[in-house]
Amino acid sequence: MRYLPLSKYKYAVQNGDDPWVNVENEYQSRLNSYAVQKTALFPLLTYRNESQTSKYPIFFLPLPEILELADQFRLNSKRIEDLAMQLPGLAINQFLNSLLVSEIFYTNDIEGVKTSKIEIGTVIQENSLKVNGKETTSKRRLGSTIKLYQQTQLGKPIQIQTLADFRKIYDRLLKGELTKNRLPNGELFRDRLPNGESLTISSSTGVVVHRPPADEEKIQQALSTLIEFMNDDTTPALYKALITHFFFENTHPFLDGNGRMGRYLLSSYISTKYDRFTGFSVATAIHAHVQKYYKDFVEADHAENRADLTLFIQSLLAILISQQQENITNLSRAKAELDAAKDTINRWTEENKESFPNKTDLKLVKQTLFYLAQSKLFSYQPALGIKDNEIIESNKRNGFPMAKTRRTLDLLTDCGAIQLISKKPKQHEITII
Repeated sequence: MRYLPLSKYKYAVQNGDDPWVNVENEYQSRLNSYAVQKTALFPLLTYRNESQTSKYPIFFLPLPEILELADQFRLNSKRIEDLAMQLPGLAINQFLNSLLVSEIFYTNDIEGVKTSKIEIGTVIQENSLKVNGKETTSKRRLGSTIKLYQQTQLGKPIQIQTLADFRKIYDRLLKGELTKNRLPNGELFRDRLPNGESLTISSSTGVVVHRPPADEEKIQQALSTLIEFMNDDTTPALYKALITHFFFENTHPFLDGNGRMGRYLLSSYISTKYDRFTGFSVATAIHAHVQKYYKDFVEADHAENRADLTLFIQSLLAILISQQQENITNLSRAKAELDAAKDTINRWTEENKESFPNKTDLKLVKQTLFYLAQSKLFSYQPALGIKDNEIIESNKRNGFPMAKTRRTLDLLTDCGAIQLISKKPKQHEITII
């Protein structure tokens, strides 16, 4: 028999015994299995009649299907990193920025929050600027949100040791995104609502599927146990990331922005433990399977399933792997195009060198064109592409004077190999590939 949610198990087994006895026996068999992975996390689960319980600990069984998916996830991550190592630094950064555009766009879109990919790209560019050698944060909408992701991109993992750390991350991630009445109404998190109202999570048809903890004291208790779990290495990292994602969403500690916060935490963790390309594809992957994703949460929150996250983990792994495979395809294709572009640049330079002014540095010509080729092939949009001043600085670090790069850019423009696409800041695009 295939592995079934406990809520459906009673319908599948008909041996003459009381169905509830069958379910209880199956639950005890799973919970006490030799292979079980059991936690000290007790989520608040909801029955169909909206009564609740928190007596069941989260557990899962590493089924052969899950072990195979976990192996595939790790192999894909290694494959992505191997592909990235074959690419120049500029190409990697451009590709990551393209993923980041989609990640921010889709994590907002899942919640019905509308943003523009062009707007996101502009903020990424502004956040990348330095003033007097110091990092800056765009004053535009999403400036703080994107900066948090970019720090993850630069290898600065988040640390959550206290309850206040959750709030600090939340404030940065959602800065400027929430109306005053949607800000936390407790000390750190949400607290009881006025007039006896309660926070509910409903299905698309309006049916209440979950009621998270009602007050801040219960939220703090739940998240305190989550912090212990997050900083304990007993559970393998990949499974821990997915369980943390579920438990955070189940606790729903804020009035708004829980989904965006939960996806950011998962993104950051995967980026740190595995690879940034997969980490920056979490919301993109979920958006592509959003109905399945929500259905999995409903099943996992259902009290009759007794905090068994086996099928939740299996499903979410499959969702993430699908996006990994797309990243591998896109990286492989872009690498092949970049290799072909390099050949084209070498051939074009050789064919046109006789028309260049005396003492033109062919190495500088090729390097400048190669920067622009990386930018064109790996950028989501031209606005995210490399700027002239960045080319000048990069060439300077490689021993080419700034004036020589400027003359080279003028030469290549006159030859039609590149064209001006922006005056402020000055930016060119390669035309020979």
